[in-house]
Amino acid sequence: MRSRRQLGWMLGLAALVCAGLLLRNSAEELPATGTPVAGTTATATQQDNSPLRGSRATASTNSLHDPHFVLKNGSLRGTEPDGSVSVGFGGHLKPDMGLRRLFDYYLVLIGETDLSGIRTLLHDDLLRRQLDAPLIDEVMASFDRYTRYQQAAVALASQTGLSLDQQLAQITALRRQMLGDDVAEAFFGDEQRQQQQTLQRLAIQSDPSLSPAEKAQRLQALDAALPAAEQEALAQTSLGNTVQNQTDAFDAAQTDAGTRYAERAQTWGDAAADRLQQLDQSRAQWQARLNTYAQQSQAIQADTSLDSGQQQAALQQLMTSSFNGTEQLQVQAMQSNGLLGKAR
Repeated sequence: MRSRRQLGWMLGLAALVCAGLLLRNSAEELPATGTPVAGTTATATQQDNSPLRGSRATASTNSLHDPHFVLKNGSLRGTEPDGSVSVGFGGHLKPDMGLRRLFDYYLVLIGETDLSGIRTLLHDDLLRRQLDAPLIDEVMASFDRYTRYQQAAVALASQTGLSLDQQLAQITALRRQMLGDDVAEAFFGDEQRQQQQTLQRLAIQSDPSLSPAEKAQRLQALDAALPAAEQEALAQTSLGNTVQNQTDAFDAAQTDAGTRYAERAQTWGDAAADRLQQLDQSRAQWQARLNTYAQQSQAIQADTSLDSGQQQAALQQLMTSSFNGTEQLQVQAMQSNGLLGKAR
């Protein structure tokens, strides 16, 4: 069974591919000077989940050309921009995760508007922050490189026959080539080191020449070389795996809520049992939403009264009305991997 950490990485790559495909489809709309996508902390109130018909599909198509309408009424409605712009030596842009979060916040709107529209929204945001014109130019140039990097990452991800090590090496080289060393490190450095750590652990665990004791020794040495903060994170991951294994066992045995709570409270304490019970409920609600979306999506695709364009508009509106921006990336990744509609 893959570790939760490995699955999270792989889902993240799948989400990047899904977002990048949309970026690639919009590539011809990029302005000459520049004009893919990670998560955002923004949340949005979910609204009508029903399939579209008639004028609603037409309105969705027309709104594609008005990014301000999309920002006000789309998946980011009711949210505040995530991220920040930092200034370094000489008043120049200082790349950091806050800048990447700002880019990702607006890139969530891919599919609801085009890249040119997203670029407009970002530029308007920078003006509202009352940044100097040269700094705004630097931010927009960095955004252009970021979107072009993600387009290139899609082409790279489509290659077959590469090992995970080779994939990581190629994507690392691509980041540094297209973003520059400073931006690549600021945006992806921590994530890349975690992925490398995961690959090293997998290599040790799968090495048939090592005995169980030797594997344990090498894994321990690998973990000991990590910075203190990452060692703590790894310990939390290990604990999380133990909790998840218990939950998987409960699910397989169809254990009732009362028994789950009692066993968890005995092992982890009442406070943890309460949180895990809430997590069970949230997970059940999420699965119910996925099932509803899958059924309505199938109904739209089976509706012979809609032409191809109307179906695509209806499917897009169903997606944006059913899920917020971060959720949409996850659902797209599940669709890409054939997981939508399967029990979780």
